[in-house]
Amino acid sequence: MTFKQAISLRNIMIILCICMLVLLGLKALQIGDKIREVQEAERLYAAGDLIAAENLYRQAADNPAIHYKEEQIAARLEELAPISAIRSGLNTLVKKVTDQLVTKDFAEFMESYASLLSLKSKYFISGGPYASYYRQLSKDSGISVQLTAGFGQFKSQFLAELAASQKGSGSEENRDQFKWNLLQIPDAYYGGTDAKNELLATGFKAHDTARLKVLAAGGSFGAMLDSALSLTEAYRNHSYQAPWVQKQAEDSAQVILDKDLEGDNISAFAGHAAAYRTYAVSAALDADSSKVLSFIDSSAAKLLKSAARLIRGGEYAEAIQLYSGLSQLQDTSAEIAAAQLAWNTAEPVRLLPGGDEAGRYIHVATASGRYGAKAAVAGMDSSGRLYYADLSDDGIVSTRTGDIIPGFERLSGLAFDGELSAVAEVPVVLAIGSQEDGRTAFTAYQIKPEGISLLFSFAGDSYELQSDDNSILVTNADTGDGVLGETGVYRLSEDGSYQFAEIQQESPLIPASELELHPFENVTLNCEIYMDSAGRSVGSSDGRYISLQGNIGSITGPAVVSGQYQNSYDYVETEIGEQYVPVFVVDSLGSLSVNLNEEAATD
Repeated sequence: MTFKQAISLRNIMIILCICMLVLLGLKALQIGDKIREVQEAERLYAAGDLIAAENLYRQAADNPAIHYKEEQIAARLEELAPISAIRSGLNTLVKKVTDQLVTKDFAEFMESYASLLSLKSKYFISGGPYASYYRQLSKDSGISVQLTAGFGQFKSQFLAELAASQKGSGSEENRDQFKWNLLQIPDAYYGGTDAKNELLATGFKAHDTARLKVLAAGGSFGAMLDSALSLTEAYRNHSYQAPWVQKQAEDSAQVILDKDLEGDNISAFAGHAAAYRTYAVSAALDADSSKVLSFIDSSAAKLLKSAARLIRGGEYAEAIQLYSGLSQLQDTSAEIAAAQLAWNTAEPVRLLPGGDEAGRYIHVATASGRYGAKAAVAGMDSSGRLYYADLSDDGIVSTRTGDIIPGFERLSGLAFDGELSAVAEVPVVLAIGSQEDGRTAFTAYQIKPEGISLLFSFAGDSYELQSDDNSILVTNADTGDGVLGETGVYRLSEDGSYQFAEIQQESPLIPASELELHPFENVTLNCEIYMDSAGRSVGSSDGRYISLQGNIGSITGPAVVSGQYQNSYDYVETEIGEQYVPVFVVDSLGSLSVNLNEEAATD
């Protein structure tokens, strides 16, 4: 028999009848169940067992097999709706908590716990109409046992994480989430508030202090303070007091600051102290109650006093270094400027370019409180170049650079010339050297606002400024004629420098008409010399003739003669004939013309 033969209309009808009979049987059973559920529910309701009655009414309402007392069922369920809500809420929470414990989702677990508290607060009211029903349904659901086990599981997990985590990375909030989770677990699951506080405080303190100590020991001062501040803020956000955090931060900071001072590392001390002050502000610490802040203030004051003592002792570099080290902690720019001013005043050579380099300047001259400056200094470096610098009362330094000093290799020193400075109305620096002929070389420079200019350059034994005409007399002057013992006269020229003017005569220069007024005195006359027919030397001066005797030789022409009138007279030939004239005994004679000098040299 084929499949087509087997699947006949008759067979199909038989199969359908059988299915109908089965369905009718099932429906009959469902109808019977519903009738019995309603009848039993009514009995339980009448007996006061509302929890069981609500359950049967709910089952009957869910049975669509027959419409049987539907209005009565609906009325009963409406009356017993709170019990339905309690049952439904607890069943839902049991399912959620079961899943949350498997996934270890503490946040969702706490939401379920909050939902339970909300449900409980609504129906489990002392003396309320549903308190007994809630108690029974809660017990039947096993939710309490489930929560106790769950909180125990999470508490063990978080305590283990707390014990294992002394280090770590990331923010304090995220890194220490297990602490905040532990705080969320209700006190009852710790055995009471006191037990919870004691357990968590012990664990939190050990955890936090260990972490802060590790950071401090590793030299991470800033990281240690940042961690302490983050911990404090995190605890504050979770309404928890953790006094050990601040105490450990202070203890660690004190140890590090002590080491800085013991090692004389002022810069490190200042940096750490400044960081702690910033931390103290952020942590809202009371300056009066913080031992570390008091220590920082007292130590800084002692260091400032030490720097002041160093300045008084002339140890300016050490003082400036100390002030500079403290600059991270407080503004010491004024102290540094004062120290540099005192140093520059005490050692003006520092005002010169590169003056703080040892051996930079071969010769140095200084002056204090003169020339309108607090300090002035002139120096010659190894190349022979002249430099000048001064320091004003308000601390401004100005410098000037001059030329290379002639013959600087034989220079013996520099000096400020006060008399010449008064005449020039600017500082005058004198360079003193030597010549091979034994004379001293003098070179003077005027220090003008626009630069350094030459004032004079000559050689001799000494020089003297004449107050009457501001000329300069140079004894044993080197005038270029090879003569020793002459006194050179130098006068200011139009370009503002001194130039050689003449040789100073030792005897006073007088007119010939006054000769008889100076008997037996050494005097000097300017005259024109000639020889008369008798071979006698005659001098013509101011229209008067004089007989010249003594150290004359055969020199003729314009000359300067020095000697004495000794009250004697003699005859000489003049243009108007023979005359009886005074006799002038000549001691020395100086030329007034190149020709005369050449003639004298020939003679």
